[in-house]
Amino acid sequence: MSTVTTTPRAPRTGAMTARYALMSTRLAFRNVRFLVLTVALPLLLFLLYANLYQGQDAGDGLSVVAYLMVSMASFGCIGAAINTGARIAIERQVGWNRQLRLTALPAHSYLVAKAVVSMLVTLPALLLVFLAGATIGGVQLSAAQWLETGVAVWLGLIPFAVLGLVIGFAGTVDTVQPISMITYLGLSILGGLWFPVDQFPTFLQDVAKVTPSYWLGELGRTVLAGQGVPMTAVAVLAVWTVVLGLVGIWSYRRSGAKV
Repeated sequence: MSTVTTTPRAPRTGAMTARYALMSTRLAFRNVRFLVLTVALPLLLFLLYANLYQGQDAGDGLSVVAYLMVSMASFGCIGAAINTGARIAIERQVGWNRQLRLTALPAHSYLVAKAVVSMLVTLPALLLVFLAGATIGGVQLSAAQWLETGVAVWLGLIPFAVLGLVIGFAGTVDTVQPISMITYLGLSILGGLWFPVDQFPTFLQDVAKVTPSYWLGELGRTVLAGQGVPMTAVAVLAVWTVVLGLVGIWSYRRSGAKV
């Protein structure tokens, strides 16, 4: 009499990735300090600017308030994406990253899950600033325009989610916060999210147009103005995503060698 042996079925990678992403997202939303930094600050800045520039025209069919709405939403979302990924450094220090490497969760699933978390935690800043624009700022758009602009900005955040992972794997607990903050503020200011780039010195204007934050703002404002999707912005953001993705994979493997 023969016996048939069966091996336990390995858990599906997709399901494991989704569960881990969901767990990490819940932890991120429980961090009140994180939410205040990434939601309250851009919201307060938008309300301040909206009160100062109400009724003024920014050109290209946009009001100054609508222009600022996209800028401040992008500003808050960049901070959320970068700081979420940067928390990896803390996980590395406490040994959580080491434990995950011993589980059945593949490395690529871990990276994808972390990137998904970074994208999800950007939504509060995006939605609340847009809500303030529609109610207090008086920005009037059709439902389709709101949706298209929101989706354009949100998808344009992908390279920043990857950038957060790079910082998290490359930095330490002592250095990751200052690196994240300098990167966050530097990209936001240099990319023209606080001040129009055309007010910069000529050499800074050239530098600004290389940054992903500049093209994120251009993407959102161009779609908002009804001028379609700017393919240059899409191409630049895609290149940044690929380059940062390669650096992120290298940083992940390098950090694993130290475990």
